[in-house]
Amino acid sequence: MHEDKTIKVSNPGPLKENRRLVTVLTVMAAAGLVCFLAGLKVDSTRAWYNFLIEYFFFMALGVAGLVLAAVHYAAGSTWSVTVRRVAEGLSAWLPVSLVLSLAFILAIPALYAWDLPEHIHLWHEKHIYLCKTCFMLRQFLSYAIWIGLGMAIVRNSLRQDASGDVNLYWRNKKLSIIFLLLFALTITFMSVDMLMSLEESWYSTIFPVYIFAGLFLSGYAACTILVIVFRRAGYLAEAVQDHHLRDMGTWLMAFSVFMVYIGFSQYMLIWYANLPHEIGYMIERSQGGWGYLFALLPVLKWVVPFVVLMPERWRKNETVLLVVCAIVLVGQWLDLYWLVVPAFQTNFVWFGWLEAGVFVGFAGLFGLSLLRFYRKNSLVAHRDPRLEECMKGRYLHV
Repeated sequence: MHEDKTIKVSNPGPLKENRRLVTVLTVMAAAGLVCFLAGLKVDSTRAWYNFLIEYFFFMALGVAGLVLAAVHYAAGSTWSVTVRRVAEGLSAWLPVSLVLSLAFILAIPALYAWDLPEHIHLWHEKHIYLCKTCFMLRQFLSYAIWIGLGMAIVRNSLRQDASGDVNLYWRNKKLSIIFLLLFALTITFMSVDMLMSLEESWYSTIFPVYIFAGLFLSGYAACTILVIVFRRAGYLAEAVQDHHLRDMGTWLMAFSVFMVYIGFSQYMLIWYANLPHEIGYMIERSQGGWGYLFALLPVLKWVVPFVVLMPERWRKNETVLLVVCAIVLVGQWLDLYWLVVPAFQTNFVWFGWLEAGVFVGFAGLFGLSLLRFYRKNSLVAHRDPRLEECMKGRYLHV
């Protein structure tokens, strides 16, 4: 009887030091800070809503890394062992994001009408929930769960690299189940507080699910890009095979369908009910130039990933995956832009130096955070008990 050969994966180790990249990212972060401070002088409201867009965009990528790792453990997944560490690295942004969240102490009066004293009597009991103190407390509660519980999963994963203790895998499986349940609550807080309450008279019970769908889709896209970059650089050339890329592409394609399903469900129910306090939100985002962006979003976040990645050979193609993932991330950013800016501008606002500058600043900080993680830790969980099974590719393909 034929016996399978044991497959061993050597430890690729952490990223090598790249001073030029560190310098570029540092300059980006500094330039972004200068642009933001200049924006506060020129147009403080525009500066703050751009801060909100970038803050939420990168915060979602950071917590998405924890969600992907937790889903891996909770589901007992095998195929994703060699790419899980890359996803875990995204969580390195969360401590920085927590510090940046303190800026909302200053931003709330400029962004949220519910903070104005003359508006308190208009929204009945909503002021009990929508107040600056409660807003910040829910922020800190969310980060306490994400950093305390979610990053404990990452720490156990890193400890397993050193000890090889199989019990850490089972401990992470239990922690992941708890984390995912609490994540559902905290992302609801974040999406309602930071995005839905920009229009304090509007509400949608599907809105937090829509935000989660975008978070998961963009997180997978970012993770896929990093995996391919590291693979081309030689770090993951041995650990990540074509079947791993195919499965990442499959998940990306499948979740794009979930995203458009949730988005259509929200729009259809609002359109069908035709309630005055609901339709205003969609009307102002469908006119004054915003309608073109509204029509573009499902193309970028659904049509492109679903159609392009349908053939299996394209899901194994690095270049195709890179292009599709970049388009998805652009679509996610534009989605946040479409959700936030119409609350302040009736007509479509073209992107300018302030939008570009704040994005570049956040991207620089985000890159420095991830670089620090990947330079300290191996890019593959090389002592995971299911690594060999992952390399053989003997699991149920999704």
